[in-house]
This record gives sequence, C-alpha cells and structure tokens, in this order.
Amino acid sequence: MTPMRNEHILAVDVGGSALRVGLVRLDGTIIATSAVALAPDEPRAGWSELDPERWWQALRHATARVLRRAPPVAALCIGALTRTQVLLDANGRAQGRAILFRDRRAAAIARELRDATAFDARARLAWIERHQPGRHARIAAVVEPKDYLNYRLTGVLAADRVTRSREAALPLAPDHVVDPWQAIGTVRSAALARLAGVPVFAGSLDTWTSAVGAGAVAPGQAYDVCGTSEAVGLITAQPTRVPGLLHLAWTATAHQVGGPTQAGADCARWCHDTFRISGTLASALARVGDALRADAPLFLPYLAGERAPLWSTTVRGAFHRIDRGHGPDDFLWSTLEGVGHAVRDILRRAQAGSGVSAHEVRIAGGGARSDTWCALKADVIGVPVLRTGATETGLVGAAMAAAVGLGAYPDLERAARRMARPARRFVPRPRYAAAYAQRAALYDAVRDAALALAPLP
Repeated sequence: MTPMRNEHILAVDVGGSALRVGLVRLDGTIIATSAVALAPDEPRAGWSELDPERWWQALRHATARVLRRAPPVAALCIGALTRTQVLLDANGRAQGRAILFRDRRAAAIARELRDATAFDARARLAWIERHQPGRHARIAAVVEPKDYLNYRLTGVLAADRVTRSREAALPLAPDHVVDPWQAIGTVRSAALARLAGVPVFAGSLDTWTSAVGAGAVAPGQAYDVCGTSEAVGLITAQPTRVPGLLHLAWTATAHQVGGPTQAGADCARWCHDTFRISGTLASALARVGDALRADAPLFLPYLAGERAPLWSTTVRGAFHRIDRGHGPDDFLWSTLEGVGHAVRDILRRAQAGSGVSAHEVRIAGGGARSDTWCALKADVIGVPVLRTGATETGLVGAAMAAAVGLGAYPDLERAARRMARPARRFVPRPRYAAAYAQRAALYDAVRDAALALAPLP
C-alpha cells in the first residue's frame, strides 16, 4: 500500500430511504457516520419522485456532521440508487423531481415500445414528452443521482462504466464515461468549502459499491446484497449473456452476471406481521433457527412479482404443502428458505450460462446481520457464505474505489484483501444437502406452475 498523507476517504451511500455519509480509513474501518432520512413523494398511485435538491442538502448536512472534528480527507466517492432519472436543462439545473426506481407511471407507454419497461429512461422520457411537453423540451441531459451530486460538487457531468454497461443506449446520458475508481474532478462547491480541492471519484450504483465493499471482486466469487429485496450476481472473467440475467462490467478485468429480485427482507417483514409472530423480527429469526425443517411448507417469494430471472409483474407467491400441524414459526422459516431459493435460482442460472462455479458468496445488507438467515442460505445455495465485519459495505465499497484511484492499492482485488476481510464464514452442512436438493426441485416445480398460471401483463 502506498503511504499517504491523508488516509481517510469520505464515502457516500444514497439509498431509497436515506443518504449516508461515512469517514473510512484505508484499512476499511468506518470511524464516523451520519444519515439523513429521505422519504419519496408519491403524489399519485404508481408515482415515486424526489426533488434532487433534497439529495444535495442531505449530502451537505450529513457531510458537515461527519467532518466535525474529523481529520482531513483524501478523496470523496458516492454510490447510489439507480434506475432513477434526474433531468437537467442546458445549464445543469434540475427540471422537476427525479423519477425514482419504483415509479410505474410509464407502464402503458412501455408496452407500446419494443423491449422497454416502466423503469427504463426511454419509456419515462416518452411519458414526459406526451404528458409534459414543456418540461420535455427543456431536458438536455438525463443522469443518475450520484452523477447529479458529482456534478454539483465538481461542475463535471460524467457517468461510470459499470452502470452504463447495463444499458448502453441511454437517451441524453453524459458522453463522458469513466471507471468508478477514476477521478472526474475536484470539489469546487462553496457549500462544502472544507472539501475544496479534494478529488471526487466517479463511484457507481449501490449494488456495486455494496457487493465490492463485501469483497466480491474476483471471478468465482458471488454476492448477495440483502435489503428490502435481494441483488445477486456471479463474478466472471469474461462477459456472459444469460437469458433472464443482466451483464455488467465489474472491475478492470472482471464482469458480472446476475440481477435484482423482488424477494428479500420485505418478505420476512410481511410474514412476521401477517402471521403475528411473537417477538421482534430479529428475535423471531433467532428463535426459528437455521436447522432444517424438512416438513415445513415451501414458500414461493413472489409477493410483488419477480424481477431476475423471471421478469414477471403478474406471477405471485404461494405456500405449498401446508398441513394442520404448521404454526407461525414454520411459515417464517419457510419464508427465509424461499428467499434463499430465489438467490439460488439466479446463481444456478449464472453458473450454468457462464461455466463458472461460485466458490463463495459474499453477503451484505441488513439481512446479512442475521446469523440464522446466513446459515440457512449457505445450506440452500450449497456454497459457503462469507460476511465481513462492516455493516455499511456500501460505504466501504465507495471508499475502495477511491482508494484504488488514489493509488493506495493497485486494484480492487488487493483493496478487498485489506478493506473487506471476512469476519464470519457459514458453511453448508453436509447432513442437510440431500433434503435441500429435494426441496430445491420442488421449488422449481412450484415456480414453473406459478408462471404458467400467471395472467398475461
């Protein structure tokens, strides 16, 4: 590691419900954090918006709190939610509220377009052109939230190569495209005078920073970012196209194949509340335990449709093989297992399509804090699950990108060895392997039946 005068990086993680800022050392230790809650505006059914100015003010306020009595910082890097469009005019001013990833207003127009969804920029811009022509006429650029914040910091409009690799032909996207670990400029905003002259690195989407911050950077590693829904992927040496999955550039030498699900902690919360399971969700997860319940119902976790690998808005969930002996804890255990099968479904397809076998799954996010769920996923997937000591891996991943850009590490793999070291390893238990293989086959059959019964969109 190259010695540096300032060994602290200001890392930012912009999520769907909050913006977090952390001061991260070059060994991956987070020494200070601050968060600002950000509830979206939902003025109509299916709409989800946010004034971009709220991201900027949240960044200013959280940064000021973190930097209070803090040492000088060497760099700044942002990771943020994606599939969200900030619309700028020719002078770089935001034109109305950003359209967030949950927004479905463009669903009807998306059906008119070929190979488009309600979440694509192309469909959303078409909706604006049809319903808000004056606003549409003022749009000169469409950027991601972290690119908007980087622009406010530096005056430079740029995109990152990882996010752009997901969808190359983005309308009105910045032409300047760099790697997440490349600097795009320095802080010149008077609103953050203490950071004046500090280099700003491009950063990337939040799934990338969270997975990289958990240590998923080399071929043969997989990741599972466990939030309200799961984001799952396999790292490969070569680009791979697999039906139902997404391909991303990942590091300077590696690629990713995988995708986001609709299943995750939201399923566990739903089950806990609906079945009125005793205790807090955390205590209930610990109580149900990770031991195999071979006679428990099988849960299909499609409560709100499914994204990867099915991409169906109409498929729905189910409990299969219920009998009178089952109680609330059985349903919670089945829910945890069902989310694990959704992860397995993506990784199985990614491995079969790429020819790359996963030797470990790096796990991150709120769901990763449960030992019960980590152990159960290891059994369901059949691959060791590794968890780092850091709970805010999105901050660590952003800091890793900046550390590489600063020259503290030659590449992300060596940065991960120091900054994302695993703290706990969950190994599949051989005594459960045969039973989980049978339950996996049953899950696949129930999934296929649910797809066959799903109404057309």
